[in-house]
Amino acid sequence: MGCLCKKLISDRLDAASACIGNLWIFENLSVEEKQALAEAAPKKAYKQGGIIFSRGVKADLMFLIKAGRVKLSKFTEDGNEIIFDIRRGGDFVGENIFSEEVDYPVTATCMEDTFTCGFSKSIFEQLVLKYPNIGLQVIKNMSRRMS
Repeated sequence: MGCLCKKLISDRLDAASACIGNLWIFENLSVEEKQALAEAAPKKAYKQGGIIFSRGVKADLMFLIKAGRVKLSKFTEDGNEIIFDIRRGGDFVGENIFSEEVDYPVTATCMEDTFTCGFSKSIFEQLVLKYPNIGLQVIKNMSRRMS
């Protein structure tokens, strides 16, 4: 089964080939597990300047950027913006959902029209209950990445 997002993205956006189930964090999953992730991932389009999530809000959503660019930043007390990263199609944001009850440390702002697919922490947890190997592989992949 191909990526479901490509059918929804307009021709003017260059879609990344990566699908939610093919991210490094989901390596070593079966085809069935990857398909379950992709099917459970709501798709959303944002206009340039749109906010995907804001600093200080409870982190409960993770997104694969299928098309567009997203700036991760925060403002200092004196109003200066600090840009930490710019993510593009094929990258993901909001990986904080794998931590216990944390807030987003930055704001994710679309630098251009952007299309994402992703899922909430509760949907991910439901997938793990149905497919325990997803949770096991995420733990292994995150541990490998940290080392």
